[in-house]
Amino acid sequence: MDYHVMDYNTVIKRIETYMSKFEGDYTDWYIGITKDLDERLFDVHKVEENGIWISFGADTEEVAKKVEEYFLNKKTDGNPTPLEENVRIVYVYKKNAKTTP
Repeated sequence: MDYHVMDYNTVIKRIETYMSKFEGDYTDWYIGITKDLDERLFDVHKVEENGIWISFGADTEEVAKKVEEYFLNKKTDGNPTPLEENVRIVYVYKKNAKTTP
């Protein structure tokens, strides 16, 4: 999947805007970063392709990590991901009975 990469503020704004379209608060969502979106989102987390989720490409691995930290600090569910090469895809999904978690 090809991404138009974005800076920190743009990714934050886009995710916040997307999340605001749905009921609930930060704890109803899961944030993560990856280099393989399909594997993480659909295989690991069991998110449906037509479910409530969005992803963006970050400028750098550091930007992706900072975005993840921003949302984790807001109590969005997720696990801090170690800083790794090519881990630039930021994803967020609304948790439901079928997702893990």
